[in-house]
Amino acid sequence: MITSSVLVATWRDGLVMVKGEAVRREFAGKSVRGLAHDGAKVLAIVGGHSLVGLIGGEWSTLATSDLDLSCCAASDGIVYVGTDDARMLRLGPNGILEPLDGFSVTPGRDKWYAGTAVIDGRVVGPPLGVRSMIASCNGSVLLANVHVGGIPRSIDGGATWQPTIDVDSDVHEVVAHPTRSEVVAAASAVGLVRRRLGLLLL
Repeated sequence: MITSSVLVATWRDGLVMVKGEAVRREFAGKSVRGLAHDGAKVLAIVGGHSLVGLIGGEWSTLATSDLDLSCCAASDGIVYVGTDDARMLRLGPNGILEPLDGFSVTPGRDKWYAGTAVIDGRVVGPPLGVRSMIASCNGSVLLANVHVGGIPRSIDGGATWQPTIDVDSDVHEVVAHPTRSEVVAAASAVGLVRRRLGLLLL
């Protein structure tokens, strides 16, 4: 019988890996975000500035950035990384995270806003940023959950992006079905949103 591993990312205390009765901790004292899988390895954002991959049982740094990295996803062998200031990057063959300029001109981007408020003269709340990303199981569609900015979608490998849902739906996470490329779901302030055959349904 094959025993699967369960990975749990924590905000300040690294990554917990559970396999059967064995528990292992990696990256103690650091934040771990944006767990993803590219078919060959696990990907994660560690410490807000490093993209790492689990290769042959060992973690390796794939790229670093001065930007605040928030999440990652892989599609057709390409790794994409979102940032806390709502940028989109792609891991190049040279190990450099390159900006995808098309994301910066997504139609309707001027309506995106941060979920922040000023209380007693202090700005509180999360920044405008990419919270989660996913690729459809066949790699044809890449989706990014922006808080607060809806779910931009790319069908050309991240070169261009189009909106799919009203910004004020306040999406918190987007996920794709592991075997049905036409099904995507999102958790939002208006409830569970399901995408089927190109439509966004409440």
